[in-house]
Amino acid sequence: MYTPSILDTPLSPTGPVDPQHTGQSLTGDWPFLSGDVEIGIWECTPGTFSESTGDIDEAMFMVSGRATISHSDGVYDLAPGTLWTTPRDWEHVWQVHQTVRKMYVIDHRPGSPGLPTHLPNAHTVELGAAVPRPTIIAGSPAESSMSSWQHGALDVGVWECTPGEFPFSREGYQEVFCVLSGRATLHIDGGLSLELVPGAAILTPSGTTGRWVVHETLRKAYVTIDDEQ
Repeated sequence: MYTPSILDTPLSPTGPVDPQHTGQSLTGDWPFLSGDVEIGIWECTPGTFSESTGDIDEAMFMVSGRATISHSDGVYDLAPGTLWTTPRDWEHVWQVHQTVRKMYVIDHRPGSPGLPTHLPNAHTVELGAAVPRPTIIAGSPAESSMSSWQHGALDVGVWECTPGEFPFSREGYQEVFCVLSGRATLHIDGGLSLELVPGAAILTPSGTTGRWVVHETLRKAYVTIDDEQ
């Protein structure tokens, strides 16, 4: 599944977070995927509410708005570009200051407790040294990345690649990502071609093959999900 603009994707209203406060913290949703693993886009208007994650791992990328999350170890500031994760049974309080929109990945499958992580700005975070792609079709593409959270079936991080053309495949895992900067075309075997510009988001299921054509150095915030834990 694919959306050319995560900011402009229409969402379906899902109601208030707290039914006793029907005028605050109104939410909307647009699901990429449902089931044991949920992937989608979520929006919430201003308000304050308490929340527990329950028995799930969740990874999120903030695309608009402003909020703070208070928890036992301090406060997380959430702004456009924030990439963060919440582990199982994690108690916290949301304070939404400006309507927020985020991409989320929720893993309902059984797992062990982990630790929360908070990367303030995926747009500017320093990545590792760029290395050439192992298999190249054209050009001299070089990639760099950093993983902010590896726990259970999820790997969450930031990836960047310079211009060039190279093959890709998803074997044993699926990936959802949001483009932060740059421009590329993703050619999926079978005839589908997708234009990737800032704000585009795509889910590539396990078994997907194709090729990247990176026109301008591209950076993405990604979550990979193993097929098996």
